[in-house]
Amino acid sequence: MPAHFLSDPGELARAPEIVVVGGGVAGLASAFFLSQAGLRPLVIERLPALAMLASRRSGEGVRAQWETPSMIAAARASIGLYAGFAELTGRPSGYRPIGYLYGSRTAAGAARLKARVARQQAAGLGDVAFLDGEAARRLVPTLAPGTTGAAFRAGDGVVDIAEIVAGYLQAMEADILTGTDLLHLRARPDGVSLTTTKGAIDAGRAVLATATRTTGLLASLGAALPLRLARSTIQYVELPGVPAEHPAVVDADLGSFWRPDRGGARMTASFRSTLFLDRFTDDPQADPDYLAHAIASVAPLVPFWGERASGIAGGHLRSGSLLVTGDGAPVIGALPGQPAVLLNTGYGGHGIMMSPEGARMLAAEAAGGPPGPFSPSRFAEGPGLPPEPMTVNLATDQGQTQ
Repeated sequence: MPAHFLSDPGELARAPEIVVVGGGVAGLASAFFLSQAGLRPLVIERLPALAMLASRRSGEGVRAQWETPSMIAAARASIGLYAGFAELTGRPSGYRPIGYLYGSRTAAGAARLKARVARQQAAGLGDVAFLDGEAARRLVPTLAPGTTGAAFRAGDGVVDIAEIVAGYLQAMEADILTGTDLLHLRARPDGVSLTTTKGAIDAGRAVLATATRTTGLLASLGAALPLRLARSTIQYVELPGVPAEHPAVVDADLGSFWRPDRGGARMTASFRSTLFLDRFTDDPQADPDYLAHAIASVAPLVPFWGERASGIAGGHLRSGSLLVTGDGAPVIGALPGQPAVLLNTGYGGHGIMMSPEGARMLAAEAAGGPPGPFSPSRFAEGPGLPPEPMTVNLATDQGQTQ
């Protein structure tokens, strides 16, 4: 049964068992897997449509090439869910395994990639491979002659957010209120009370999948976690002749990224300044020369871009806000001391990449299962997870994106 859109909370037949706050990809995944677990969630989204912000301002890439075992497992499982999305929801996810390649042009960079691949293989990612420069260029002839080494996994690739949203909506049994902002959240002994722009809503539990607005909501509950806002930017370019099945490429020396897209490509430039924001905004300011910087960042490893940049026919730039945790991993599960409030957020700009498995973990806990590896309680119970260096994190002020 498809999701049911409401115009007012008064249309609900009864108080919802659980409210999902946030209608981005993590919120929709949460609602879908909660409905699969036998619950009927209510999703509230402050904007007039779903998945309008960071969910649609990304590279829409999926990769299992992470550093820590828990992140590798979550990303790999999410890719598997996208591969079987049609069986799960009745619609394909647009998953295309074009592969992800991390390349370097220095001996030291190649050595780091080789060591990382060894760690990933030891963590269970057996299908990632290190290639020397010659082998990398045989696999991807567009790489620069000076390429010294690369990490590659063929099962990594890209998905289509529009198809994913449509699939979740088609297959979930849930109610949805758009244009509904959450003003205040209060935990009660028997549940939660939400004050919204469309009135009060009492529910059994609430899931915060709000990403950038989470810190304020936690503060209203007297809680705090090591979270920080950051910005992400993606450049879309229109350029005929970009090979549609070219792997996604990350320059491991510069941190830039690009992937083929319909009629061109999407790319992210290397970092020139802090990514962190002092306040929430839907549309963080992007650098006015971002396209030129992006081309300069991707061309050293793939000279095609420097040679063909003058032929770019158009494009557009999108910038968004995202939420980063202190260890670079998401927070999924019940808030310590407040079991009626659950979290599914803090993906650091990788919600598309990991939220299917994250939402499955959330639903399993909501249905009575034990906390998963990304429980918010890890920040209060000792060392927690090791920092994940392959995302933006608080320790380095930058990291590898996409």
